[in-house]
Amino acid sequence: MRRRTLLKGSLSATVAPVLAGCGELSPGDDNPRTLVVHNMLTAGSANAEVYDHLQRAFERNNPGVRIKNLVSGGTDLINVYETARLADKEADVVMVNLAEKTLSWTGLGATVPVNRYLDAWGLRDRFLPQALKEWTDARGRVAGFPWNGFTWPVAYNTELLKRYGVSQVPTTTDELTAAARKVRAGGGKGLVSIGGNDWSGQKLLMQIMQAYLPPERAAHLFAHAGYAADPLALRGLELFTRLRDAGVFFQGAQGLNADSMNTDYYTGRAPAISAISSTLINVPEKIAAVTELGGWPTPPGGVYDKPTAFRGYTATGIWLSPRGLKKLDLVKRFVTFLYRPANSRAFVRDAGQVMAVRGATESPRFPLVSESVRLPESRIAYAVMPDLYVPPAVSQLLIRASSLAYVPGRGAHSIATALDAAYRG
Repeated sequence: MRRRTLLKGSLSATVAPVLAGCGELSPGDDNPRTLVVHNMLTAGSANAEVYDHLQRAFERNNPGVRIKNLVSGGTDLINVYETARLADKEADVVMVNLAEKTLSWTGLGATVPVNRYLDAWGLRDRFLPQALKEWTDARGRVAGFPWNGFTWPVAYNTELLKRYGVSQVPTTTDELTAAARKVRAGGGKGLVSIGGNDWSGQKLLMQIMQAYLPPERAAHLFAHAGYAADPLALRGLELFTRLRDAGVFFQGAQGLNADSMNTDYYTGRAPAISAISSTLINVPEKIAAVTELGGWPTPPGGVYDKPTAFRGYTATGIWLSPRGLKKLDLVKRFVTFLYRPANSRAFVRDAGQVMAVRGATESPRFPLVSESVRLPESRIAYAVMPDLYVPPAVSQLLIRASSLAYVPGRGAHSIATALDAAYRG
């Protein structure tokens, strides 16, 4: 009883504002032959189509069993799940990313660690080692079954670059600023479109800031702050301001978001963007044909000797809720069905997903995603992804603080001070 009281108290502090704005939320279903799956698979997406097909196949193979889906957008899903959990009416299984607020779920008891089921259900060897590592917390608890991940290279429109007189994709910051000057001289708004006002801009800022930071030191900064006191972090932020002031980013980047960034690239207005694989899925065929993938150019004397990108396996996991424990056999049947090699390959082949399992195949319909997965480490180095280290309560504040970096005139120390302030709330 006491544990439950503590759990409610912890979650209440997190979701109290949400409770005030929600009506009745009862996704839970006590029917032992109905499995409730809370997911983000919006109707009409290729990912949802593959899932729907497999769900119907599962129900055919398990007569009398029904999969009841509750679909929400990312932030809504988290709020709805937490609110429902308070009322003991949450879904049995949740499919959501590991970032921000969900990083706290295992510790709060909002979801159940899946360690024991990795071996008991014969799944451990299905996962890429890096995927399991990313889903394991400091106490050794595996938060959920890793499902899909992401690649995050830089997409360059080579045709547009040539139109501005840039003959090859830049790999150094000197080449980057030289290319930006040509684009600006040719009447372009800048070389790189970026959502300086949201998460896309925050990730690029953190990527550039790491130019002189050893990976372990970058991870420590993301977890604990101290940007303004770290000379290597300040050096990376100074690099960012030089690139900004050299016209590398689109004019008005501080007011742009990921949607406008993607539109700039899809319509052929942007010579380059920092593109997560979910963006690459939607690049029009005409633009994809002239796209070359690479990394973010690096400076001389940096810790990375080649352009950098991000990659990870935290885009979606399959989480088990406390209510799901009451239907564990049904959960096992559904989860192990999804992880059958033929079924996970379908998400790669037909939906362009970057899966966290071994034996992933090519995506002929999504060639840029396949190319991004194949980018060799002889050409690309992988920077530290901040999301695994930034405390849940800090994430949104850090994104807002990062947007200041795109405002002309902001210096490195001013940016670092704003980043540190985000950790103090």
